[in-house]
Amino acid sequence: MMKYKKVLFIRATLRVAYVGAAGPPVGIAYLVEALKKYGVECKIVDTTLGYNFDQICQSIQSFDPDVIGISMLTYGYLDTYKMISDIKEMWPDIPIIAGGAHVSTLREDVLESCDAIDIGFVREAEESIVEFCQDTNPSQIKGVIYRSNGKVIYTGERSYVVDLDTLDWPRNSGIDLNKYLSKEILILTSRGCPYSCIYCPISLAIGKKLRIRSAGNVVDEMEYWYGLGYRRFSILDDNFTFHRDRTIEICDKIENRRLKNLFLRCGNGIRADRVDREVLERMKEVGFVHVGYGVESGSDRVLQTLKKGETIAEIEHAIRISLDLGFDISLFFVFGAPGETLEDVEDSIRISLKYPVVESRFYNLIPYPGTELFQWVQNNRYFVKSPEQYLNDTSTFPSAPVFETPELPYKTRVMLTKRLDAVTKKVRKNAVLKKLEIFGFMGVLAYYLFSDVYVSDYFQLLMRQNRDVRRIIDFIYIRVRRA
Repeated sequence: MMKYKKVLFIRATLRVAYVGAAGPPVGIAYLVEALKKYGVECKIVDTTLGYNFDQICQSIQSFDPDVIGISMLTYGYLDTYKMISDIKEMWPDIPIIAGGAHVSTLREDVLESCDAIDIGFVREAEESIVEFCQDTNPSQIKGVIYRSNGKVIYTGERSYVVDLDTLDWPRNSGIDLNKYLSKEILILTSRGCPYSCIYCPISLAIGKKLRIRSAGNVVDEMEYWYGLGYRRFSILDDNFTFHRDRTIEICDKIENRRLKNLFLRCGNGIRADRVDREVLERMKEVGFVHVGYGVESGSDRVLQTLKKGETIAEIEHAIRISLDLGFDISLFFVFGAPGETLEDVEDSIRISLKYPVVESRFYNLIPYPGTELFQWVQNNRYFVKSPEQYLNDTSTFPSAPVFETPELPYKTRVMLTKRLDAVTKKVRKNAVLKKLEIFGFMGVLAYYLFSDVYVSDYFQLLMRQNRDVRRIIDFIYIRVRRA
């Protein structure tokens, strides 16, 4: 028997000045499917689509929920706390629950910092949110944070869902997919990360044990959306190719079910030491066109410091195979690691410019609480910004340095930020020009137009406001990416 029968979820990123969001919130969508089994009615308000506070309040007023659920990122968390407090002031009798990466990482600190949050959900919540809606006493629900007699209490770690096939994958109920910029379905085929990179908070949020969906279950989801006319899919996993045999089996099932003309991406990144020519060839044959590699650094010494578990030789080998097979490739780097020097950063730049990739991005390392990097920076007193400040502002200025080292002091990092931003733009412009050259003079003209950030932003605004414009630009985008 469910006590709470109506849940309004809010994807809270109010500060983001997007002209449109790339895709719907997959994490919330999984919770909606879990609650639907028990007859709970759910609504999603995605603030990345441009909802302001008044519109959020209108949604609460019209839907009249029994529970309000907030999905939080650490970015902009102070604004989110204020939004939650304002909502609580207007609807004091509605329980407010919160989850997401911010809660999973900072845990008790979240409820101690925001009195308006009644319950926090740590890591996976498909089971715990059902128990909550059944009116189970919070003290009896593993994996939640609650208050008792003025004290914030964490009930302890909850066992992970081992068999991910038992979870219903998102049908995006109640979400108008046409509102999103990309007509692309986001798919999560695994959870957890077994690696130990000193800077990465992923394992804090989703655990170190890698759990995977079966190949058949993954392709069932693709086939469902394929039947509705979708051909573009983005794999959100950080470790999609971890299990070689499963990767090939997914490709085999895509082919056997005759899912043709697909446009598949692994943009979040796959590990270079978990692919080979056979795997990449099979992926290419069934429609994968884009892969990303987390290179992190062009120096083996720095990679060892980061505990990446890969070598430059392995990374470059994977890049060369991918290029040979015709993949579009994105490369991701971080800089500012403990002991990293200017010469090490130059090694990263050389790799980013060595290959004809479509994208190379550089990020200042961000020490997240709970990571080995955070502890190291804190112990050495290398912070130039307080964690409270930079955690709130990180995505506003994704490349702003927040700590320094003797090898790379603050002013040097600021200089590197500007230089690496120029490298990123150079790689992108070269890639765009190469793609658009197939359209002759008009392609070259389009290149120079879209190189201007204001023109690019204007067309993104048109895409959000006019579906016909979005369809035309979407069609051109696919033609260019497949060129």
